[in-house]
Amino acid sequence: MDDTTLGKIFQEISDKFTDMEPCSLDELEDKVLTVMYKLGSYLMESKVEDWNTELRHETCADCGTKLKHKQKARQVATWVCDVNYKRYRSYCPECQKAEYPLDRALFLGSRQRMSSSVQELSALCGASWKYAECEYLMKKILRRYCVSHETIFNKTTEVGKAASVESEGAQIKELEEDKKQQGKHFDNMKVCEDPAEIIYVDLDGVLINSRDNTKRMEGKVAVVWSKRELVKENTYSLVDKRLIGSFCDPERYYWDITAEVYKRSGGKMDDVQTLVRGDGAPFIRGFHQKYVPKGRYLLDYYHLCEKVKDRISAVYEHKKKRREAQETILEYLDSDDVDGALDYISKLTRRLRNQRKIIQLKKLAGYVERNRHGLWYKEAREKGISIGAGSADKAGDILICRRMKLRGMRWSRKGADAVLAIRILVCNDEWDDFWKRYKAA
Repeated sequence: MDDTTLGKIFQEISDKFTDMEPCSLDELEDKVLTVMYKLGSYLMESKVEDWNTELRHETCADCGTKLKHKQKARQVATWVCDVNYKRYRSYCPECQKAEYPLDRALFLGSRQRMSSSVQELSALCGASWKYAECEYLMKKILRRYCVSHETIFNKTTEVGKAASVESEGAQIKELEEDKKQQGKHFDNMKVCEDPAEIIYVDLDGVLINSRDNTKRMEGKVAVVWSKRELVKENTYSLVDKRLIGSFCDPERYYWDITAEVYKRSGGKMDDVQTLVRGDGAPFIRGFHQKYVPKGRYLLDYYHLCEKVKDRISAVYEHKKKRREAQETILEYLDSDDVDGALDYISKLTRRLRNQRKIIQLKKLAGYVERNRHGLWYKEAREKGISIGAGSADKAGDILICRRMKLRGMRWSRKGADAVLAIRILVCNDEWDDFWKRYKAA
């Protein structure tokens, strides 16, 4: 590094700030940041140039043959500046191998155009805002244009895919054909030493517009939690929640949930009460039956009330009759009398002649019958068990809706899954640990 040049830069900076007249704070801040950029550019580029010279070797470490050197230019975007430098390409005629010693020392990949910190910012921005907005925001943050929205999209997709592959569920799924190894994987998990008394698993599905066809595609989310605290009247905060989700791989999603339940149970899932709650969708009941058969299923009470209200409203126009039918059905179900509710719906059906209205009541009866094992609200209330799965609805809003359901948006399944994977890591406070592993890979 040329100390004389560095001294001249500092002297120039000192002279400019000495002669400055009073100005607005914004203007002063801008001038300071400009100085930081100029000084940082010089420091980084001069240091990289010094290292390039230091790392040059004349002979091959493997065979001792004299190396051939050729300098090639490169630019890498960093938080400080766009670093422009030339580095040696060392080639051994005997081994027929070429390498860039400086790139290796800087931990730069062959096609890497951004520092790790800029890559991290790109992925986090891409998972939070529209890609075009990310380009503008990164330009404001870095004080220069260096990353296009296409680059942000590509990096977000790449990082999100890596996060999905690294998940516990993906690792368990890979062992699906070898049940013995799969069992060993569970045995090697780090489980809670103090198992939870009850584990809640709240599941929900969220539909977004698909770029591949006219139909919408569903993303599945889940919240696994054990403890909550009262923050204000009738409002609770989940103390130890963990969010899980997927657009591409239901099996990975199910195994992720199962692994989390296994850890919270201290490795003894059959000994800890597990409650699977949701809106009655087939995939929720299917998860309960296949992955947590010893747990109990509970139909979310809010969705039950809404379903009863919608179906009965389509049958009765008269407000009094409509309210009477709704209240009677819910009274039966509130007292865990599913058969009584079905008998009452059957009686209402026999009184009608309108086929459209009959179909609505049959659909309601089918909904109640399919979720029969999840209708035990009286018992749940007596045991102090929460009967609402609103946490899953909130998770769907935070993880998916706020990023992927904005006006005009259409998504590929892989793109949506990548964004969801990053948002899950951030919400679970697992991003920093993941990024350390990712950039070291």
